[in-house]
Amino acid sequence: MSYFKVGEEVILQSTLYPELNGDCIVTEVLEPRPRLSHFPSGITKVTSQYVYYTTISNSNNWPWAESTLRKKHKPSTELLSSMIAKLNVKSKVESK
Repeated sequence: MSYFKVGEEVILQSTLYPELNGDCIVTEVLEPRPRLSHFPSGITKVTSQYVYYTTISNSNNWPWAESTLRKKHKPSTELLSSMIAKLNVKSKVESK
């Protein structure tokens, strides 16, 4: 099962194309099958993993490997002070 879904907002963190890093949306999920991965060092590897097209395209228009994407978590609506207060209460209960 794919880790990311079509329409999901994710964060691109590519080491090959760091200038493209940022928020994007998954537009297509490609099933795992043997694929060639080419690296700037000249190394080529065969991998079998889910790959994804997003709203950010690289210069070769290749899909992004799952390892280049990160989940984008929704921001909390709770105040930091109230979260700290909850942690303090929880730690007092656990220490008894």
